[in-house]
Amino acid sequence: MKTLVAWLAHRLWPFVLCLLVYVGFIGPELISASSTSAVLVGLVLLALLVAWGYLLLRRGFTHKE
Repeated sequence: MKTLVAWLAHRLWPFVLCLLVYVGFIGPELISASSTSAVLVGLVLLALLVAWGYLLLRRGFTHKE
């Protein structure tokens, strides 16, 4: 599991795919839901995407070839 997370943390295309799915389908439904737990899940998923994007940006700016 740790290797999968490490692999995903350093790849751009899975992040872009997850971001498009979240913005297009999942995010609007969860954040505008009438259930409090659904809204919290939507916000947690958004926070995870932000953290993943931060890791990718940090790696992009500090990566030395």
